[in-house]
Amino acid sequence: WTDSVNRANKMALRAWAKETGVDLVQVNGQRRYGGPPPGWVGNPPPAGTEGVGKLYEFRLMMTFSGLNRGFAYAKYSNR
Repeated sequence: WTDSVNRANKMALRAWAKETGVDLVQVNGQRRYGGPPPGWVGNPPPAGTEGVGKLYEFRLMMTFSGLNRGFAYAKYSNR
């Protein structure tokens, strides 16, 4: 993360990730949460699983400076 991101927000996000055990990765303008969830067995879900159900992965779209772009994508465990 860049140093231009609010330090308090950055520390809170790191604490949340540590507390929940959710993986958090920021790559290519996306911040990915999860994927796979704790206890997941098997391959990742196929394309078209962006619906309603057990959450597999959540992607919050970010600017390269680390700011929220205002939209996100969710992938669920099945169609």
